Amino acid sequence: MVITRIAPSPTGSLHIGTLRTALFSYAWAKKNKGKFLLRIEDTDQSRLVPGTEEEIEEMLKIYGLDYDEKSKQTERKDIYKKYAEELIQLGQAYYCFASKEEIQEAREIAERSGEQFRFRSPYRDFDLDKAKEKIESGEPFVIRLKVAEGEEFEFEDLLQGKMHFKSEEVDDTVLLKSDGLPTYHLAVVIDDHLMGITHVMRGVDWVPSIPKHVLIHRAFNWEMPKYLHLPLVLDPEGGKLSKRKGTVAAKDFLIQGYLPEAILNFLMLLGWSSPIKHEFGEKEREIFSLEEFIELFELKDLNKSSAVFNREKLLWFSHQYMMNFSIDELHKRYGEWHAKYSEEKELRLKIAEKGEKYLKEVLELVHDRIKLLSEIDELIKLFYFEPEKIKFSEFKQIKNLNVDQTSIILKSVVSELKEKSENLNDWPHEKWEKFMRNLAEKNELGAGKVFMILRLAITSSPATPPLYEIMTILGKSEILTRLSKYVDNI
Repeated sequence: MVITRIAPSPTGSLHIGTLRTALFSYAWAKKNKGKFLLRIEDTDQSRLVPGTEEEIEEMLKIYGLDYDEKSKQTERKDIYKKYAEELIQLGQAYYCFASKEEIQEAREIAERSGEQFRFRSPYRDFDLDKAKEKIESGEPFVIRLKVAEGEEFEFEDLLQGKMHFKSEEVDDTVLLKSDGLPTYHLAVVIDDHLMGITHVMRGVDWVPSIPKHVLIHRAFNWEMPKYLHLPLVLDPEGGKLSKRKGTVAAKDFLIQGYLPEAILNFLMLLGWSSPIKHEFGEKEREIFSLEEFIELFELKDLNKSSAVFNREKLLWFSHQYMMNFSIDELHKRYGEWHAKYSEEKELRLKIAEKGEKYLKEVLELVHDRIKLLSEIDELIKLFYFEPEKIKFSEFKQIKNLNVDQTSIILKSVVSELKEKSENLNDWPHEKWEKFMRNLAEKNELGAGKVFMILRLAITSSPATPPLYEIMTILGKSEILTRLSKYVDNI
């Protein structure tokens, strides 16, 4: 059975690059009817950030990457100690009592001589009985891997290919720390073995750890999982994705209003090439559901080169998904986002006051403009709040009109409106547009300027959804209220 895992440390929010690794790992497990595991690697207690473990779990579920089992390394502490002791008995590890000062001195000597520093403790061949006496006396210690000298070995990565290592390049790395907790290198090997992990996907920046993991597996005479070191996701400006250049946390993208499925779709194509063939000149398919991706996913289609995180392309994906939503689905998603992330509390009250039917009418009007759920707050405010009074002369579209011309246009609209029913059923679009064009002709103005005057008076903005549809939703009373700022005696 194929068993994969994602093993984040709860030292901060789930990185978008880690989410991509989780996506590939999840897809390979599900493709092969296997299991996808979540393992919280929390042995570095000094760097833990409260709440991030829960956030990691929440993000995986929101993004649809449900794990089959969960474990935490700190809950398995005794297991690692047992195996570290076993390595000592096998002659593959040793108790080390070297102080920080001794290690630093060895480092400085290596640097002065221009050599690569790899620690070889004076306790490598220390008598085991004497070592245990020191431990019983309370002397602090760690357990280190005992790297054999003069060996060469190979390792084959399913994506990066064959690698060669020399033992003199490998440090006698710490396996068990003085607090009794394992380092990453020991814990990851033990966990992967005991959990039956068959495939490990992780970033290419972990390649330097491979020789240590090979040696630990070999010491136990265990078969290694298949490794795939994925290329890094790069920022368009170069280098790894970082907070300095924009959002990198999976949660922050949700707060910004991106859709989980759009983000997943975008991540699929950062390192994977679809096997679907297309004719020359035909546009390559880019939209895939998670289910479709799982069905198509093969390790051979993963790319070796780094992918670029194009935020504009991600926005395009979000817009495509948003456009395919029904109004009911859009209403549901916006409601969930607004309740969880929006700071527009007053708008929330107004939405509740106006009712769900009214909100759906508004959403239908602005639907094609929406790229992010977070944009909806600003797009719909004009339907819930009366805008501030503006100065028409400040808008270039009508800056040449004088006050009298503007006043005549608005008074004419007000006069006509007073004759209509509240829901404007007796002023259909064709009649309304004909009235506005006649009004423009009568006042020797371009029709565009007349429409713009009314648009600005009702919305205070020159760029809005279609004016007539806005008026239909607002209704006669609200329009007259807004026009009263510009026309006396309404």
